[in-house]
Amino acid sequence: MRTVKKPEERKAEMVEAAAKLFTVQGFVKTSVAEIVAAVDVAKGLFYYYFTTKDDMVRAVTEGWAAHCEDVVGRIAGAPLTGLEKLRAIVDCEIWTRLRATPFFEDLCLSQHAALYADAVTRVSDHIVPTLCRAVQQAVREGEAEVAYPEASVRVLVSGLAMLAQRGELTRDVAASLTGQMLGLKAPL
Repeated sequence: MRTVKKPEERKAEMVEAAAKLFTVQGFVKTSVAEIVAAVDVAKGLFYYYFTTKDDMVRAVTEGWAAHCEDVVGRIAGAPLTGLEKLRAIVDCEIWTRLRATPFFEDLCLSQHAALYADAVTRVSDHIVPTLCRAVQQAVREGEAEVAYPEASVRVLVSGLAMLAQRGELTRDVAASLTGQMLGLKAPL
C-alpha cells in the first residue's frame, strides 16, 4: 500500500529522485518510469505535476540553481576580502560538478539548447546578486575596477556558461576571464 503524502512533499521526492538519476545517467537515458519507480508512485502522478520530462529537467535545474546560490552565498558571507571571495567562488565545487556529470553533458547537446538556456538563466538569476556583492566589495577595497558590476557579472556568467557548453571551460580560463572582466588587480 502506498503512503499518502502532501502534494508538495511528493513532488519534491520526485524531483530529488530525478536529480539523482540525472546525475548518474543523464536525463536522456532516464525514463519517467524510472523516476516514478524510485519514489514508488504511479506514472500518472508524474504527469499530474509535470507536463513533460523537460518540465522535470527544469525543476531539477531550479534545485541546482538554488544549490549554487547557497554555495556562493556561504562564500560571500565569509570573513574574506572581496578578492579572496572571488577566488573561492572560482574554485568552488559547483564548477567541477558542472563539467563532470551526465546531466550537464545532456544539457550541452545541441538538441537541448532551450533547456540549456533556461538553466543558464536560472543559475544566473540565483547567483548574480551575490556575486555582485563580492565584486562591489572588491571594488571598495581597491582590488577590482569595474564600472558596471551587475552587467559585467551577468556577461561573465553567460560567457562562462557558453564555454562550459562547448567544453572549453577550465579553472584557468574562468580565472583569467573573471580577472579581465572585473579589472582585478591580482590574479585569481
